[in-house]
Amino acid sequence: MHPVLFRLAGHSIGSAELLYLVAVLIAAGYATRAFQREGWDADAVIPGILLTAAAALLGARLHGLLIHRGLSFFGGLGLGALAALGYFRARGLPVARAADAVAPIAPLLYAVARLGCFLNGDDYGPPTSMPWGISFPQGHPPTLERVHPTPLYEMALMLPVFLWLRARKRARLSAGSVAFELCMLMGAERFVVEFWRVGVPGPAGLTAPQWLALGLFAIGGLGRAGLLSRLRAA
Repeated sequence: MHPVLFRLAGHSIGSAELLYLVAVLIAAGYATRAFQREGWDADAVIPGILLTAAAALLGARLHGLLIHRGLSFFGGLGLGALAALGYFRARGLPVARAADAVAPIAPLLYAVARLGCFLNGDDYGPPTSMPWGISFPQGHPPTLERVHPTPLYEMALMLPVFLWLRARKRARLSAGSVAFELCMLMGAERFVVEFWRVGVPGPAGLTAPQWLALGLFAIGGLGRAGLLSRLRAA
């Protein structure tokens, strides 16, 4: 666990902040190549990335305040996605195709962010006797018990999601298909991992993040079903 990676000019550089910057740089590189492949103006990428990154951070902080956490995945995802889609429309890009073009990188960006959570010692799960359990004596909050390292679980799950979405992008599906499948897979992943994360059960014994995950899955499922229905009707 390394919440502070190094110090620069007397300022602490945290792992979470540095990895968020790394994720932004990865997103910029991937989106630039995706825009070039589609024949779109690659100069539009950097303003869009900065807008989306700022919106995602704002959304994560605002929702985190509402639920009394540091940062919220769903808040960041929601506001960041709205900012990206709005930017695509403002630039006159085909929104569904643009969303598909950048969707495959989202799982890797999320994995980088979860690495930041792991190094920061937060968002871990309940105690476990499994051999891969980890204690976080300087975590947020600290624990001397060995607990489920749920950020590592999510990082492991994001690789197959990334590979699947890349393959689906190459399959030349209906515009919007890859983005909707991203919603389904991210929703399913978060729903499952929440069983190994500390949370307060609500209706039907599910936590609030699990209900949000189901909502994300439903958005993806309904959108994908709508595209298939439209394809069959054509």
